Amino acid sequence: MTLFEKVRVISFNPPSVSEPTDVAAADSGEAAGSIVEVGKDLAKKYPNAKRVTGAYLSPGLVCSHTHLYSALARGMLVDIEASKDFAHQLKNLWWRLDRAIDPAILEYSALAGCADAAMCGVTSLVDHHAGPEAIDGSLTTIRKAYEEIGIRGLLCYETTDRNGMDGAKAGVRENVRFAKEVDAIRASGTKPLVEAAIGGHALFTIGEDTLAAMAEAASSTGRGVHIHAAEDKYDAVDSRHRFGRDLAARLDRAGLLGPKAIVGHGLFLTESEIELMNERDVFLAHNARSNVNNSVGYNALLAKHRNVVLGTDGMGADMLEEFKFAYFRHREFQGPWWPGDFLACLDRGNRLLERYFARDWTAAPEAAKSGAAPFFGQVKAGSPADLVLWDYEPPTPLVGENIGGHIAFGLSSRSVRSVMVNGKFIVEDRKPAFDSSRIAAGAREQASRLWKRMGERR
Repeated sequence: MTLFEKVRVISFNPPSVSEPTDVAAADSGEAAGSIVEVGKDLAKKYPNAKRVTGAYLSPGLVCSHTHLYSALARGMLVDIEASKDFAHQLKNLWWRLDRAIDPAILEYSALAGCADAAMCGVTSLVDHHAGPEAIDGSLTTIRKAYEEIGIRGLLCYETTDRNGMDGAKAGVRENVRFAKEVDAIRASGTKPLVEAAIGGHALFTIGEDTLAAMAEAASSTGRGVHIHAAEDKYDAVDSRHRFGRDLAARLDRAGLLGPKAIVGHGLFLTESEIELMNERDVFLAHNARSNVNNSVGYNALLAKHRNVVLGTDGMGADMLEEFKFAYFRHREFQGPWWPGDFLACLDRGNRLLERYFARDWTAAPEAAKSGAAPFFGQVKAGSPADLVLWDYEPPTPLVGENIGGHIAFGLSSRSVRSVMVNGKFIVEDRKPAFDSSRIAAGAREQASRLWKRMGERR
């Protein structure tokens, strides 16, 4: 048991900052992984608890779309041909990188990415993996990295036809295999730290047969699709040219649009497609920094989406940095949203987690389990103990109405003191509970191998 004493609880939904209070979180026993109680003077009730003090306590941050396989691309020393457009950039850079991944490279990509996230106060990562030369068992390798660091999340393999139909079938097979692996973990009586989605690469690389196979995988496993769509204009044009339908219509016709579906990017979706996605209660993962880095443009219709969540698309996992970039980029394009709207996007990653993990939280109120009230991303009894302790001394009052403003203009990951996931500290007093030195050393070794293998794959 851990007792956070006299902390001011920052709530993202609804936005609020409490008076000093105590929060008790369990790491063992029947309530393991949960917040047990929030109230005053709890030390008397839990005399044997580990006592922690601090300024502010908040729910953990969620990165709702990333690519851990890009963790070893930082500072990459590889001869990359200049690209005239996004399709060429995929071919010249990212598709060479994912083809160069082998199990050892994958392991350290995942470990390095998860470790980086933990130090930034991120407690959950939604990953979108590719590695066509090492598909089988790849999601288990990533799961083990999540568990070593102690981070929660969702995993999938991005199925595609671009490596031939055998590769497409292997991608679907890996998604289904991993979903069954998670089911087996749950059936054994253990709450899984990692869940499964059914992944797909950009729709211009997926034909109708593969899309149908993905839909069958989603239906048979009870999972949702996690897919790139309309990241570049080419994707939208290709769909209309080859298939006679908008991207969202293709997905909907296949039965893949639903409340567990995650669509990455969506810059070139039309208003009618957005209406369809909203009707189906789909999540749109906005990745502002990546969109700029890849020169694909800006999502001018962002505010029309019902369920916007924030991701990094593999550009690290600092969600407060991503928040700032998303907000300032939106202001540059004279969008209607303010910091509070992006705070809602940041929090909404928890609604995504609820749709995959709700069955594991029997201690949550019945209303929460049915979806009527949030319980992930909440600091209340019965909610998952995924928490961040902040050392932040605001120069202006910090209250519910201006939490978003403090993130946009002040609070950063430098203020993260401790991070808890599932009731256990993965970072405590800025010291990781995992072997960060070993991970960094191993990652550097594997990064050199990755870059060499990329040079062999022109």
